[in-house]
Amino acid sequence: MNSQIEKAKKEYDEKNYENALEILDGIEVEGEYQKLIVFIKIACLMALRRYDESLSIIDSNIEKFPYSDFLWSRKVECHYFNGDEEEAAKSLEELERIVNKDDKYCLVFLAEEFEMIGNHEKALKYCDMALDIDEDFVDAVRQKSMSASALKDYDMMNECADRLLELYKDDFEKLIPFTLKLFSRRYRDALDIVEGMDILDKVQEEMMKGAIYNSMVEDLSIEIRTSAPIDMTADEVLNLFFMYHYDGIRHGEIKGAKYLITKQQ
Repeated sequence: MNSQIEKAKKEYDEKNYENALEILDGIEVEGEYQKLIVFIKIACLMALRRYDESLSIIDSNIEKFPYSDFLWSRKVECHYFNGDEEEAAKSLEELERIVNKDDKYCLVFLAEEFEMIGNHEKALKYCDMALDIDEDFVDAVRQKSMSASALKDYDMMNECADRLLELYKDDFEKLIPFTLKLFSRRYRDALDIVEGMDILDKVQEEMMKGAIYNSMVEDLSIEIRTSAPIDMTADEVLNLFFMYHYDGIRHGEIKGAKYLITKQQ
C-alpha cells in the first residue's frame, strides 16, 4: 500500500480524522488506491459529522462505482443522520437492489440498515433470508431480536432468546437473552438464566433479580403489602410475584405475616 495512505489510515484508526484528511488531500494516485482514499475520506468526514461534505464525495463517486455497497450504505447513513429520512429510504432501495442476497453477512447488514430507518418488517425479512442460508447464524438471530423488540412482538422475542441461548457459549452473552426474556415478560425464564450464570457474584445476581422485580412491578402495576414489617429476600419476593402472575395466588402468609399483592392505585 502507498505509504501516505498507510499513514492516513493509521491516523484514522487513532481517531485523528482531521490529520488523516490533510494527508489524503495531498495524495495523487489512480485505480484501487484512489478508491481506498475516497473510502477513508468518507469515513473521516462521517466521523466528524460533516455529512454534506461526505455526501458530495459519495455522489460524485457513485458515478464511477455504481455497484459499491460501501458508497450506497454510507449514502443511506449520511441522509439519515442529516435528518432526511426520505432520501435515506430512497438510497436504501438502491442498496437493496444491488446487494448480494446470497451472502448472509450482506443480508444482515441490509437488515441493520432497514432497522436504522425504522422499517422493522423489511429488517425481519432479510434476517430470515440470512437464517435460510445458515440457521445458526447468530448475527441474524440477534438482529432479528432487535426488530422483534421494536415491534413489541413478545413471542418472536422469546423465540429469539431461546435460540440465542442455544447458540451462545459465553455467560456474558446471555445478558441479551435475559433482556429479551424480561421485555417479553417471560419472568421465570429470565430468573432461570440468572441462576444459570456462573460468572455472577452475589451483588450482580441480586441486581439482575432486582431487574426482574422492577419489570414485574411496572409491567403488571402491582405492589405487595404485609400485615407487619418483615425482611424478604429477592428470591422470596419473586416467588410470591410468580405465584400471583402464573397461578393467580394474591395473598397468603410468609415469615409470620400476612401478605397481599394488589394492583397499584
